[in-house]
Amino acid sequence: MNLKKNFGKNLQRYRKFRGLTQEKLAELVGVDVTSISSIETGKYFPSADNLTKIVEVLQIQFSDLFEFDSLNSEEDLLDEIVQLISSFKNDRKRLCAVRNFVKSLI
Repeated sequence: MNLKKNFGKNLQRYRKFRGLTQEKLAELVGVDVTSISSIETGKYFPSADNLTKIVEVLQIQFSDLFEFDSLNSEEDLLDEIVQLISSFKNDRKRLCAVRNFVKSLI
């Protein structure tokens, strides 16, 4: 897989994690929804200005979008999951949704 596709998959993952549609992310970044779609599918890469806006909206670091297969162990995966879920500590609705999702996997 190439850089654009990996980047796009990460963008999609963080967008969904924040509960944003492509339309809402596009609105918040100030681009057309087709731009977000094209980035997520690996067709295009965002400009430096748009990349900056994306990480600000998603409240992540630039490096988060460029980490590909960086989790090598189950412990690392668990640590990341706990960290992500911790951001929901004041959001009962999302915590319940995460619990239900995890239960559905078991």
